Amino acid sequence: MTTLDSDTLTEYLPDGPITSLRRIQTLYGVLEEAAGDKGSSKSEFDLYFTPGKLNDFTTRNPSEDDRYLVTVEIDLTGDKPLPQDVNIRVEAFTPDKIPLLGYANYWPGAAIDHSITHRGSKSGADIDTVVTYCTDRLNRWTNADDREPAIGEVADTHPDGWVIKRLQTLGRNKDVLNRIESQVHRKCTNEGKFVTTVRLQLNSENLAEKSADSDIRWYYPGEIHVLNAGMKARKEEKLARKNLDDSDPPSRGNGVCMVTGEKDDVFGTTDDPFNFFTVQHAEKFDELKRSNSWRNHSVSANAALLLQSGESLAEACRTTRNGLGVYTLPYFVEMDERRANTLYSVLTALQNNEIGDGNDHPMFALENGIENHGTDADKRDLRFYVISLRNDSGDINVIHEVPDVSLYHPREAAKAHEIVLDGSTAFGLAAGFEKVDGWEPITPNTTKSGVLNSIVSGRYAWGTMPLTAGDDGAMADDAPEWLTYQLLTGRSVPADRLFDAYVDRIEQERRENDEHSLPSRHIRTQFAQFEALARANRLETSNDQSTLTTFTDMDDELPSREEVAGDGNLSKLAARKYRLERFLDARGSLKNSERRTAFLLGVLTGMTSHHQRATRGMNRTVIDQYPPDQITLDRLVTVFPEISSKCHVYASEVSWAGDTLFPEVLDELTDTETDILEYPNDWTLPLREVRFFYALGVTYGQRADRQAHDLVEALGGTDDENTPNDTTVEETA
Repeated sequence: MTTLDSDTLTEYLPDGPITSLRRIQTLYGVLEEAAGDKGSSKSEFDLYFTPGKLNDFTTRNPSEDDRYLVTVEIDLTGDKPLPQDVNIRVEAFTPDKIPLLGYANYWPGAAIDHSITHRGSKSGADIDTVVTYCTDRLNRWTNADDREPAIGEVADTHPDGWVIKRLQTLGRNKDVLNRIESQVHRKCTNEGKFVTTVRLQLNSENLAEKSADSDIRWYYPGEIHVLNAGMKARKEEKLARKNLDDSDPPSRGNGVCMVTGEKDDVFGTTDDPFNFFTVQHAEKFDELKRSNSWRNHSVSANAALLLQSGESLAEACRTTRNGLGVYTLPYFVEMDERRANTLYSVLTALQNNEIGDGNDHPMFALENGIENHGTDADKRDLRFYVISLRNDSGDINVIHEVPDVSLYHPREAAKAHEIVLDGSTAFGLAAGFEKVDGWEPITPNTTKSGVLNSIVSGRYAWGTMPLTAGDDGAMADDAPEWLTYQLLTGRSVPADRLFDAYVDRIEQERRENDEHSLPSRHIRTQFAQFEALARANRLETSNDQSTLTTFTDMDDELPSREEVAGDGNLSKLAARKYRLERFLDARGSLKNSERRTAFLLGVLTGMTSHHQRATRGMNRTVIDQYPPDQITLDRLVTVFPEISSKCHVYASEVSWAGDTLFPEVLDELTDTETDILEYPNDWTLPLREVRFFYALGVTYGQRADRQAHDLVEALGGTDDENTPNDTTVEETA
C-alpha cells in the first residue's frame, strides 16, 4: 500500500469541506501528486508532470514487442552539433524509465505534448509516424519552425537556453532529419505503441542549472532544467490560450480561483478533464469574448494542474451505460491525511482491478474497499458524486448530476428485494412465481449485495424499463436513467409512471420477439421490483392507490398437507386453489377490486392458454387473442364470458375436470363482484395499470399448473391427478 507524502498533502489538500465536483477532482490530483515517488528530487515542475499518462504504454516484460521507448540521443558536448552526433535508440518501455522523461501530457491527438517527451497514439503507430514523432522533438517542440513561441522565449531568456537552440539547429538540418528517418526504419521493426524522447550528453560545467555533479554524462529531459522550463512555459501558455485565435489576447488575469477560493493569477482556458468548459463554440455568441473566459471560469495554475493530475483516478470510476459516460466519484466531505491514504488506496485498487470481481460496479466495489480499509466512520461518511454525461459530437451534456449519493437508499431497496424473493409469498412454491436461473435479479440465490450492485450499476432499472436510448445515448427523461437516479437518491417513485414504463417494456419485448410471445421473465422481474419498492416505502401513490404499499406479512414457508387439502385428496386442483388464495391474501395491491379483477382475468387467460397449447396442441391461444398491450376496459367485458365458456367446453374433454377447468379462478372472480365488468366506464383504475396486472395474471396463470404440481410433490403427494400437462411450455423472456 502506497503511503502518501505528508508534505504534499499539507501543501495541496483543499482547505475546508469537499463540496463541489472541482474540489473532488482537485482532491484526486493531490492524491496522485502525493503518491509520486519523487524522493529528494522534488522540484517546481512536479505539478506539471503527468507520469500516469504513460502507464498504458509501458511493459514489465522487456521481451514484449509492442511497447517501445524511442530515444533521439544527441551528444552536445562539442562546439557545434553535427549529424553524426545524433542517433536513435529503440528499447522496450519499462516503468522505471517514466520518472526520467519529464512527461507532461497535452490532449489526445495533439501533434506534440507539453514536454519534449511525446506519447504516441493509444491505438499504435506505423514506422513512418514514429519518424515524425522523432523529428518533431527537434524541429517542432523546440520552436525551430516558429510554431511554439512560448518555448522559443525560454530559449531566448533561460541561462541554459543554448541547449534548446542547439536542438533547433539540428531540427533545421535535413541531413539530421534524414539520419533519424534512416535509423528509425532500421531499428524499429514492429508497429506498436511508442513514446519518443531525447537523451542529451552534456557537460554540467556548461549548465547554469545543474542537476548532477559529474562533468559529462547523459541526461533525460526530466533531469534538464531548461527543457522542463520549456514544458512549463508551453503548459501555461495553453492555460491561457487554448482554442483562442492568434489575434486574441491571452485569457489570464488576477481573480478568485473557483477551486481554492483564493485570490491568485487565474487562467480561463485550462484543460477540463470532463470537458464541461471550453471556449470552442464562443463564435456562436457575439457578446462572448473568449479572452475574457478567465472571469467566468477562473482557475489558478496549481488548481488547473491538480485537476489534470487527478484525471486517471476519476477515469477509473467511469462506466458506460445506455450510451452515457457515468462517473461515480467517492469522497469524504471532511478530509485529513489518514482519509486521504484510505481513499487513494481504494481508488488505486479499483484502477488496478484489485477490488471487485470484474462484475462489480465501481460504487459497490469502492464502498467495499472503504469497509475493508477504513473505519466505521469512514463508511458512514463516504459519499459519491454521480454524474452522467453524453457526448454530442464534442459537446458534453450533463444528463444527471447528484453530488452527495450514499448507498443507504439503494441498500434499503436491495433489502426489500431480498425479502420479496426469499421472505414473502411473491416467489416460491407456497404461492408465488418461480425464480429464473441466470435471470438477474430473480435468479435463485440472489443476494442483497447482488441486488445492490445491480441497482447502482443501472441493470436493475434496465431490466424493467423501456429501452429508449438512441445512437447518441440516453436523454435525461429516459426511463432506465430516471429510475436508477430515483433509487440512488431515495426519491419516491410515482406508481403511475412506473406502471406506464412497465407496460411500455412489455409491449417493446413483444414487438421484438419473433413469436410475439409474452415476456414472462421481464414481467416477473417487474413484479419483484414493484413489490420491493412498495416494501421499501418508495412508491408515491394517490389516496385511492394506497393499497399498493400495504402487505400482509406471510412468509414463503411450505404449508402442511392439511392446509392444502383439508380432509380431501392432495390434488393439483387443491394446490392451485391454495396457492392462488394465499397469493391474493398477501397482496395489498390486489385488495382493490378493479386491480384484482384484471389480475384474475389474466390468470384465467394464462391458464386457458396453457391448456390450449399443452393439452389441445393449439398454436394460437387466447393470449394471442387478448394480449396485455391490446387490452381495454371494453375488451375485458368480452374476455370473461368467452374464456369461461371455453373452460366449460374443455372440461368435458378431460377426465380429471368437473364442470369447468379452473373453478378456483372463477370462484375468485365471482367473489370479486363480476358485475363490475358490466360497467367498464365506471372503472377508476388507469388503463396502463389494468394492463400490467392483467399481464401479471397471465404470467401467473401460465405456470399455475406446474407450480401446483411441484407443490404437491414437495408435500409428498402421489395423486394420479397430479400429472403436469405443461412439459411442452417453454419459458419466454
